[in-house]
Amino acid sequence: MKNKHKVFVFGGGTFNHVSCHLALAAPAFGGTAKKLHNMFTEQDMFESNLVLTKMADPNSTLITNDDVQRRVDEMVKDLSVKVVVMNAAICDFEMASPDEGRLSSVKDYPMILKGIQGKIISSIRKVRPDIILVGFKTTKDELPTSQLAKAAASMAASGLDFVLANDVGTRNNILLSHELCVYKGARDSLLGKLIEEVTNMYRLSVWLG
Repeated sequence: MKNKHKVFVFGGGTFNHVSCHLALAAPAFGGTAKKLHNMFTEQDMFESNLVLTKMADPNSTLITNDDVQRRVDEMVKDLSVKVVVMNAAICDFEMASPDEGRLSSVKDYPMILKGIQGKIISSIRKVRPDIILVGFKTTKDELPTSQLAKAAASMAASGLDFVLANDVGTRNNILLSHELCVYKGARDSLLGKLIEEVTNMYRLSVWLG
């Protein structure tokens, strides 16, 4: 086991605090990450490591985006890590906190939702170009062509090797590979195809040296 190269699968959602008792959240509970971790473990090529946020694992210490970023920064120092699957739902928005310690539910608070531009997954590619990097893209009620275009844009922006795109409205699932091959099908079927494609890419990289 110790001689195997490593896969890291991240899952769960993160919080961005607004006040001492209130936070924005990207809800995700780790089901897909756990399934992928088990699938990687069963194929016995990699040492699979499952990293869940507190939303998916009450024993986890990963709560905020910064917590996940610190874990990623630590992980990329390990040169035996060869595959990263970023299935964690990162809360990409924040709000300025009102000048009150605890907000009162009998009052209204005008707030502006601000998008966070930096992407944790992009930081992996900048430091470790050798890592096979898998991301996910969620859309809603998009035509397949639009869904595919958004998956491709995500792939280009973050330097991903694979993107699994799912539409929560149409239930259409697409797997896009680094070679721009497109696979469609049921989600579980595409998770299996993802494992196969990642494994083949890893074997080719080893063969090429």
